[in-house]
Parts: sequence; C-alpha cells; structure tokens
Amino acid sequence: MTIICDDKVAFNEIFDKYLFSKIEICNKVREKLNFSREIYENEASKSKIYGYSTSLGALINKEEKNLDYDRERIILMEHDTSIGKPAPKIFSKITMLVRLIQLSKGNSPIRSIIIDRLKDSINYGIIPVVPILGSVGASGDLSPLARIFRCIIYGEGSSYYNDSIIDCNHALKQNGLNTLDLKFGEALALINSNAWSTGLSLINTYLAENLLNISIDVIKESLKLTGCNNQHFSKAVYETKLQKGVKKVIDVLNNPCEKTPRLQDPYSIRCVPQIYGAVFDLIDYAKSILENEANSTSDNPIVYDNTVYHACQFHAIYSALISDFLKTALISVMNSIERRISQMLDNKINNKSEFLVKEKSVVGAMIYQYTAAELSAYSRGISNPMSSHSIPTSGTQEDVVSMAPNSSLELSRINGLLAKLISIEKAINMFDLEKNLPDPRLQLNEAYNNIIKRLENYKELLEYFY
Repeated sequence: MTIICDDKVAFNEIFDKYLFSKIEICNKVREKLNFSREIYENEASKSKIYGYSTSLGALINKEEKNLDYDRERIILMEHDTSIGKPAPKIFSKITMLVRLIQLSKGNSPIRSIIIDRLKDSINYGIIPVVPILGSVGASGDLSPLARIFRCIIYGEGSSYYNDSIIDCNHALKQNGLNTLDLKFGEALALINSNAWSTGLSLINTYLAENLLNISIDVIKESLKLTGCNNQHFSKAVYETKLQKGVKKVIDVLNNPCEKTPRLQDPYSIRCVPQIYGAVFDLIDYAKSILENEANSTSDNPIVYDNTVYHACQFHAIYSALISDFLKTALISVMNSIERRISQMLDNKINNKSEFLVKEKSVVGAMIYQYTAAELSAYSRGISNPMSSHSIPTSGTQEDVVSMAPNSSLELSRINGLLAKLISIEKAINMFDLEKNLPDPRLQLNEAYNNIIKRLENYKELLEYFY
C-alpha cells in the first residue's frame, strides 16, 4: 500500500511506486479538500462562481438558479462525447492516477468522498473504457474525463475489470460501492482538468526513455558487427562536449569495440553519443515538466488562500509541446537506426559479405533494410507538430486550444514504430551470428519479443496502432 499526500510525486515514482500498486490517501488531503469545499460554497452564496451559479463555456452568462435538479449527472452525460475504439486500458488508469495526484493538492472544490471513490476505483481495478478520440486538451480533457467519472460516480458506461469488460454499475456493486450524488460544481471540478493529456504524455515519455535504453543495448551488439574507432566514444569526447547526455551514452557503451582501420566511422556509428545524448537530455527536461504538471492543480475554478480563483490551469499546452518535441527527437533516433542498419549490411563496414549473404543464401539480410526504411519514412510522415493545429471551441470563448491528446497519440505511434525498428537492428545481429541460413520472420519475432519482454506492462500500448 502506497500513500499519496499533498507532497510532490516524482516522475519515476508514478511508474515504479504508484501505477501498479494499491493506494491510500492521507487524512491531510481529505481535510484540505473538505475545507476548500466549505470556502467554495461560502463564496458561492455571496458571489458569482463559474460552473456553480453560471452555465459552462460560451454559455457563462446564463445564470443557474435552481440548485436542486440532477445537474451534475447531466453535465457528465453531455460532455461524454468521445468516439472511436477503446483507448488502451493503461491510458485510463494513468489518467485516474494523475487526477488523484492533482486533487490531492487540496485546491479543488470537491468533497473528500469523491477522491476516495477515485482511489477505491483504482484499487479495485475498476478502470473505465474510454474511446480514444474526443479531447482538444483545453477547457480540460472534458470528454474522456466525463466518461471516467460517469462510470465510477454514477455507474454509467463500461469498465475494464478482472481482464474483462463489464457494466460500470456491476463493477461498483461487486466491490460494495454504491453510486454517489455530486454537489453543485463537483462535476466541473472533476472534468475541467488536463489529467488525460498529462497522463498520456507521462506514459509515452516513460516508454521513450526505456526504448532509448534498449536501443543503446542493441547498439553495443551492432558495434561488434561493424567495428568502430573507440576515439568516438572516449573520455575526450564527453570532457569537451558539455552535455550530460553525451557522457551518459559513452559511459553505457564503455569502449564498445575493437579499433578498426577506419579513421572516422559513418555518422550513424560515430555520432551515437551526440544523437542519443541529445534525446536523453530532452527526455530529462520532459520528465521535469510533466512531473510538475502531474503535481499541479488543473481545475477551474480553484480554491487558494481562502479564495476562489478563475484561471486557465486546465490548459494542456505543456503536455502538447513536450509530446511534439519528443516526437521529433525520436524521429532523429529512428533515422540514425535505419542508416546504421544499412551500414551493418555493407561489406566495407562489416568486413564480411555484402548484405551478410551466407552459403545458399540469395539476398542475405538485404530486405531487413527495406522494412526499416518504410518505418523510418512513415515516422517522418507523422512528424507534423499537432500543437500547431489549434481549432477554437465553444464559439470564440475557447479560442486557443492545445491539441495535446493528438500530440500524445502521435508520440504513441512513434514509440510503437521505434520498438519495431530497434527489433530489426537486433534481428540483423542475430542473423549475423547464426551459422545456418536463418528465417528472418522468426528472427524478427524473437528480437521483437525480447524487447517487449522488458516492457511487458506496456505491450498493449506499444501494439495499439501497429
């Protein structure tokens, strides 16, 4: 059992400590939330508050006077407009965890019973099924969050539960949980958040870092095939290049190969510390930004210092920009892998046969590079930054949106392609070591499964698009 209080949760803790563990909430969080709710209701009795005494979005000037009807359930219902095939289960789960961490700061106008319901749903494995498309990442991730909270509050919709999909209400009853009634303003407080965008960016950044580490391990194998000039990976390089990532890569490679007659290797070999080092440094930056976002209050309005404030905390531009620049960074890695694959098949580099042709072989490992070229080219085709495609919503009230979910979904695609491209490089190393005539299909499957084994909890996500 791991405890979440109002202190900061580190990026790596989200994955290593919380995502796959039972969670408890400290009483301090409950006390802060109940106090914030009191402040909120007290101020709402005296002045206008968005979502309490007003309608929503561009309808802000419409007053809400009747506080007795089933308004909060209707808000969730009318915002539940996502479409498409179900998102990976891990997307819903990390969104719920991020929302819980954000709410634990105590600046949200909800009662503690609501965060307890979120905690219980995570612990019992009641993970709502959410369609993949429907959020623009501003004014909150309204639609996916509406789907999540309709399920765990009102029992409406479908839920992953015990490796199957069942009715949300049935999942709640299975665990002794009754449906709840939300008070005025609570539905808005739950969905006016960037938890979906932040969660997707978090998990894709985590996968990107892990795939990069796996790629470095495969490069060690590749350099045994190609040989290299160890000067390219020497202390002199990282002592004169003041970037942390370069030293990190060189430390991991650790004098990777015997010296070859080549004075300078091709860039896809020689520049591994610089290319991969740059991406590692960008990932470190991304982790710090997303860690802050996951630990930030993302509601509107918020309760702070005994006052209700209206602002734009829900805007997911941080997540959008992070996902977009990581996508570009990983495409640089993919380009270098594809070119290194080509070099590995060149007899001037491998000092063996052209395309590693063996006895009785016709084309050897030639066609591996064709597949690698297709993956690399495809990745470039989806490199367009999604954050540049803002389309206004709610009339002209919400006139600049982040499109963070689209940015994260494209980063998911890139991660899936990267995993497969790394497996091609690994398969060529296996092909080289095989004495008999290998079957590329079998070797690709073995290489890919070897990579996926290290990321077993995220297999569904890596294979979601391809």
